[in-house]
Amino acid sequence: MLVAAVAGYGGHIVLHRLQQTLEQTAFEYIFSLVQRDMDPFRATTAIGHLGNLKFSDRTVLRVEPRDGLQVPFLLREATYDIYNSSTWLATGAGFTPIQPDADGETWKFATGRGPGERVTVSAYLNRGRGVLALPGGAFELDRLAVVSVSRNRLGAVRVEEGLGLITYTALFGPDGPLDGPPIDTDLRIPAQEAAVVAPIAAELGLAGVPPPEAVQRVEGFFKQNFRYSLWKRERPRHGTALGEFLQTTRAGHCEYFASATVLLLRAAGVPARYAVGFSVQEWSRLERRWIVRARHAHSWALAYVDGAWREVDTTPSLWADAERDEASVFEPLRDLWSWGGFLFSRWRWSEGESGVGDYAAWLLIPLVLLLVWRLYSRRHVRRGNGEIRGSVAAPLRPGHDSEFYLIARRLEAEGRGRRPTEPASAWVDRIQAPELRPIVALHYQYRFDPAGLDASARAALRSSAEAWLRDHEDRVPAAPRTG
Repeated sequence: MLVAAVAGYGGHIVLHRLQQTLEQTAFEYIFSLVQRDMDPFRATTAIGHLGNLKFSDRTVLRVEPRDGLQVPFLLREATYDIYNSSTWLATGAGFTPIQPDADGETWKFATGRGPGERVTVSAYLNRGRGVLALPGGAFELDRLAVVSVSRNRLGAVRVEEGLGLITYTALFGPDGPLDGPPIDTDLRIPAQEAAVVAPIAAELGLAGVPPPEAVQRVEGFFKQNFRYSLWKRERPRHGTALGEFLQTTRAGHCEYFASATVLLLRAAGVPARYAVGFSVQEWSRLERRWIVRARHAHSWALAYVDGAWREVDTTPSLWADAERDEASVFEPLRDLWSWGGFLFSRWRWSEGESGVGDYAAWLLIPLVLLLVWRLYSRRHVRRGNGEIRGSVAAPLRPGHDSEFYLIARRLEAEGRGRRPTEPASAWVDRIQAPELRPIVALHYQYRFDPAGLDASARAALRSSAEAWLRDHEDRVPAAPRTG
């Protein structure tokens, strides 16, 4: 009787969460149909936002595999040059039309360029228009079936009168023509932020050093002294949120890192801009291509060094792991739904081509039902054998305080950080650290087993991790300051 009650309660929880997931997925699909275009003139950041930031698992871009593609790989949507109270603005950013070649699907930003590298991206357009996600240094777009393409001096490329789903190939190389030369605004620092930025720039000795050296010092400053966090407890008591990030908390998300990097580089006399877009980092075994989720949205700096704009990304690489840990247990179901929608959209806007695409979306229906049943069965059994939790949804995910994250941070400081999408077990094998395998096993159980760890196993995880950290304390730089 008791077993049946526990199993029934566990099943109720799973069904409740499944309902929430399906409702959220449907909402995101509807929202994707009515959401406004990305604004290339204004970017309102979450700097100063209180609480924990949440990001969607929704797939927004797809990138075709190719040899030589190094991940993480940045795709930029827009760039801004003026910072004001947690908002970035683009000045003098009017758009200029680009004329297509005779085929109507090739758009060149410059002539006489070499072959360059290639990346193929699939993206949805809202009402036939949008801002493209492009690699830095893009100089040509191929197979882009839209009526008009325009660009601004800050590298944003806007398309209009296209299909609901477009697939385009971007050719790119060093010193691409998209970004205009620096102007006075690329050195401007708001008065409120200058009071904090100037002393740090002096501490780093940025005055008068060559731009490459200034970039290197700024990168080292963030790598050695800051950590990634999506959580903010309270408003700053004095000054601005960005000033508090630089002086006190030294923890934040990519918008903090990118904004602070831009202002520090400007204090060094290096023209710099704020860029937004996405980080390509997740391989889909289901689709056999790279997928980009809404949570992969990213911000970084552009620095003008040796006559060209260079990407400067100071956000700790662990940001991808932190946001991946927030993923829903039903993410595979969402991915299957998203893939089905992509296949249907590709068929719908394929200009009447026939074939298996006509039926691919319908063939996914039994797969969705099978996946729902398997998820329900697995969670049903596990909940039936474990204790009943006190609440359906906790504010923090299990294992958020695992000491393994301290080890990961230490290895990151040592230059042996975890690669995006790399399993922890494969990571410790790659860096030849077999002593970490039992710690990883306990960490995985703590993070992903619904029953968690009992008291003795939890103590073993803590003591093993602390022992490893003590043994390696004198081998690496000091641990990052947390404020």
